Amino acid sequence: MIHINQHLVNRMLKEAKTAYPHECCGLLVGDSNDSGKVVREVYPVENKNKVRAADRYEIDPKEFDRIEQAATKKGWNITGIYHSHPDHPAEPSAFDKECANVWTEYSYIIISVKDGVDDDLRCWCFNSGKQDVEEEEVKINRRNFIIGLSLIGFSFSVYLIIPVIFCLNISMKAKSGSAAVSYILSWVVLGIGICFAGKEGYEFFKEIILKGFFRKIIGKKKDE
Repeated sequence: MIHINQHLVNRMLKEAKTAYPHECCGLLVGDSNDSGKVVREVYPVENKNKVRAADRYEIDPKEFDRIEQAATKKGWNITGIYHSHPDHPAEPSAFDKECANVWTEYSYIIISVKDGVDDDLRCWCFNSGKQDVEEEEVKINRRNFIIGLSLIGFSFSVYLIIPVIFCLNISMKAKSGSAAVSYILSWVVLGIGICFAGKEGYEFFKEIILKGFFRKIIGKKKDE
């Protein structure tokens, strides 16, 4: 089994859609425990295969070494490779199986992208007994992502309170002090939220929740 946080999954999906109709690729970095591998970070890398970028990927050995050194400094190691399959299922090709036969200890996440939209994400590993690849269960941790989104939302709420403070029937000194505290608090909570949900969580909140909310308001006004 391989464990990975939701914001890291979102990062890979975004990259896969951006690279479409070509394959994206990158490295999975982390460690292991009794329940399996734990992905701590994902490192996107350039697909060096420019001739067959639509159905092949190639990672620069120098990038491989650089990421391995960075992982080692954090007490981690390279646990796998991810790449996308434009307009093809998230299943290993003959080329993918050849790679798995070389790096047998790695997990291989494959993202299927159809017409520019992420369709499926599956993980595979090499079974030395069968001398073939088999599917590996992916456990996505959504708890931290949800906590992060909640904190990001709360930070925006605190920030929006600032104009209301100046409408209260209190002294200007109290207003200024309360506004300053609210401003600092909103940024602190936002930072904590991003730590939980990642930059992807922040972008998700802005794109899906905030813009979606304002679209609904604008839509209602147009209907009226």
